[in-house]
Amino acid sequence: MMRIAKVILVCVLLAAGPGYGAEPGNPVSASTLAELMRQAMHSEGFEARLSVFMTKANGAHPPPFKLAVVGQFVADKQRLLIRGVSPESVHDRFIAAERGNDGRLRVLGYRGQAASEHLESDPLSKIFDSGLIVWDMFCPWWGWPKQSLEGIERINGRECTKIRSVSDDKSIAVREVESCVDQQAKISLRTRLFDSKHALIRATSVERLVRKRIGGGMAAKKLTIKEASGVLTEIEVYAGDEQYEISDDTFSALDQPTRNDQQKPAP
Repeated sequence: MMRIAKVILVCVLLAAGPGYGAEPGNPVSASTLAELMRQAMHSEGFEARLSVFMTKANGAHPPPFKLAVVGQFVADKQRLLIRGVSPESVHDRFIAAERGNDGRLRVLGYRGQAASEHLESDPLSKIFDSGLIVWDMFCPWWGWPKQSLEGIERINGRECTKIRSVSDDKSIAVREVESCVDQQAKISLRTRLFDSKHALIRATSVERLVRKRIGGGMAAKKLTIKEASGVLTEIEVYAGDEQYEISDDTFSALDQPTRNDQQKPAP
């Protein structure tokens, strides 16, 4: 059986080993906490398997599906490969994404390995119509210049530090993010995203934590994403590997021409 993954949704489900996070009640500045969260995202390679269940605003339940997520978050490479596992409607559908040093997020969607089917996608689009958003999985808000602490809260019996991240970039839909960080586990127990008018867009909550068999740290086992529209997405982690070996061709799709590129007229 594979271990629970260190990183799912990369920063929402962070988990670090003993001694990495701050001690309970130990004062920390907003910039320090944001930096620690950026550091905690570092991974030479990880793999995770997710079961995704949805409830529409009208109470309907679309068929659940399973995903495999492979990622690498090092200094000059922040990349994800998301593959639909089952059922047939999502099987062999892929999403490849990378974040460059300039902060730009590039996302490709395709089925199988045919280069002709690679098409650039919106980083804010939903993954298979669920509450999972590629943009969220890269957690760009930890690099925003405005970070402020907003006190201590307890969520599901665990103490967490509230931190608000604010962006002045008018080109992005999300302008504020409120996180409640468990400093010991290095996990944001609740993450709320707001628009420029401070209207809630969606909120992600960690519902269940488990202790890892190796390293003694904590990892998220279950989380929910609640959208302002009322759509609820529940995610369960059923397998993972924190030391996943990234091969030379794992993210090869990001180096191939997309259908958009092929349709551009020659200069």
